Amino acid sequence: MLLRISFFILLLGTFVFAEVKIFATKAVDSNGVMTLDNPVIFYNDSIIQAQKGYITKKRKIILKNKVFILYQKNSVISANSLTAYSSRNIEMSDIFFYDKTMDGWVLAKHSVSKNENIYFKKINFSTCCIKNPDWFMKAANGVYNRNKKTLKLYNITLVINKVPVFYLPYWFINFDKTRRSGLLKPYIGYSENEGLLYSQPVYFVTAVNSDLEITPTIRTLRGKGIYSIFRFVDSPTSEGYIKAGYFKDKSSYFEKYNLAHQKHYGFNIKYERKYVFNAYDSLYTNLKYAKDVDYFYLDAYNNKFDNAYLSDKIITSELNYIDVTNTNLYGAYFKYFIDTSKLSNDTTWQILPQLNYHVFLNKKYGILNLVDVNIYNYYRKTGSNFVFGNVLMPVSLYYSLFNDYLKFKITETLNAGYGFYYQTSSRKSKYTNLFTQIKLYTSLTKVGGIIHIISPSLTLNLKNYSKSDIYTDLMDAPEIQNSLNFNLFQIMENDYFKLTHTLNDTYFLSSRKFSDMENKLYLSVGKYTYEENNRYSLNKGYVVYNNFKISYNNNPFDGFISHVYQRNISRAVTLGAGYKINTYKRLYSEYSYDTDKKYIKYWLLGVKLDKKCWNYNLSFKQSRIPILEENGISYKKDNIITVNITLNPIGGVNQTFVFKGNK
Repeated sequence: MLLRISFFILLLGTFVFAEVKIFATKAVDSNGVMTLDNPVIFYNDSIIQAQKGYITKKRKIILKNKVFILYQKNSVISANSLTAYSSRNIEMSDIFFYDKTMDGWVLAKHSVSKNENIYFKKINFSTCCIKNPDWFMKAANGVYNRNKKTLKLYNITLVINKVPVFYLPYWFINFDKTRRSGLLKPYIGYSENEGLLYSQPVYFVTAVNSDLEITPTIRTLRGKGIYSIFRFVDSPTSEGYIKAGYFKDKSSYFEKYNLAHQKHYGFNIKYERKYVFNAYDSLYTNLKYAKDVDYFYLDAYNNKFDNAYLSDKIITSELNYIDVTNTNLYGAYFKYFIDTSKLSNDTTWQILPQLNYHVFLNKKYGILNLVDVNIYNYYRKTGSNFVFGNVLMPVSLYYSLFNDYLKFKITETLNAGYGFYYQTSSRKSKYTNLFTQIKLYTSLTKVGGIIHIISPSLTLNLKNYSKSDIYTDLMDAPEIQNSLNFNLFQIMENDYFKLTHTLNDTYFLSSRKFSDMENKLYLSVGKYTYEENNRYSLNKGYVVYNNFKISYNNNPFDGFISHVYQRNISRAVTLGAGYKINTYKRLYSEYSYDTDKKYIKYWLLGVKLDKKCWNYNLSFKQSRIPILEENGISYKKDNIITVNITLNPIGGVNQTFVFKGNK
């Protein structure tokens, strides 16, 4: 039988009294100490139970043996013993603590709960399964704040698969998804030419609708700099950011590689807004400036040394405004180009602006039509400027034949353009094209044991009139040829297999030649798939390009073989295989061989794991790159190590190391 004992505990430091309800199967009062069997305590939002309990003369509550606490339906604590001096001062030993917010657990030898803080000693923390966790943090001390949802750990050893791998004096984990100022995950990388890269973002919450990120960055062999970005949302339908940065190369690096600039700086302002003047318009702005493209390459977040930023020497700024109604679109588009390969951009063409008027496809009196008009103003600081306008106006008639089994459409299209240099008396450029398109097409579906959808079409393009006089490289007259195009698309599928197929070719009537016939096929049957992309020259009677891949997936094994052929360019075979060790871990490998030049293009070995509490992808790749030299072709080996490790919710490492090899 449960006994109820009611009394009041004074909350220390306040004048508030809170009722504690205690139930027990047995209560014995001896010399002022009440002994409880199987006590259950209700206090505010907490439920506490144990096998044994004591209430002393000083109203101290002691619980022992299988102490269990449920707090606000979010936190669970089990302990060997609990001593409550007050509601704000509770000690426990041999604790297991779980909080839904952090979706992880804490094991500790001892803890003291004071107000909203829980102080732990000899603590283990992880988000993995508590039995034999894949990883955990072992710390001397820790503090968890229930209100702020933060965990601080001191003197930490990171243990992965029972092996200590890393030591940290301090670590801070914020489980609250509310934005807070502080340090973000660093970006680390390594390059043989530029050394160790380390970027440390510092995050500031400047307002409810804005934040600021400042990121100092260093490349030990190249130099150092700082990048920043200010993000804002100024209305429910608009947002933007302002980004700027500066990086200075070391004199030794600058002189060794004979760079054009030692200092690299720039900025980027991006802003998007809907409903500027009405409910149908929008504004897009992306303004960029940089001393050179190295400014983008040296970005603090480019820890993989992606040199794609260096390939395009043109920096493009855009400002676009469009207004859309039910029938029309009005647009104004501005583009400003900076050619970083030039010392001066006075002669670089700018589009300031392009004006667009578009009438959407509409049907009236059985006729389909649309109109698209563009006017381009090409401007440059030095030299004469150019204006160009063009109009595209197709008009179509559509008929459905044989009870909608066949469809017929005939389209007459006018495409004309006119342009001139308006600061000189040079000759005017113009073109006019008038052509007809006749199209027969259908789409048929058969439903049964196998679903079959087939959509063939036959299109005849006829040039009625074409004339062009072009005296500038800023205009191109569209090339119109009399041609007949055939296209076929079909899908077949049931519960066991699926096939998709596309066939396309064009016959040019004037030259009496075919384009390359394109044939795409995808077939899936049970555990096997087959994919092919083929281009065949009907004129010359040979395959121009072919790429096929056969895959097999039968857990725990999977694999593929692929072949890529480009006539007179290359021919390569690639093999891949994988083995799933368990539900979470997979081993994989690839091997690619160039059958034309008789060399191994690359080979790859890797292991991948994907669990809720952590994931990783580790791989080693050796690639061979052909180099043309005076005495012929030689090959250079590159060794590439990829390390992607994430410990949820702590963070991780995502890095690729490239070691330039010998020939």
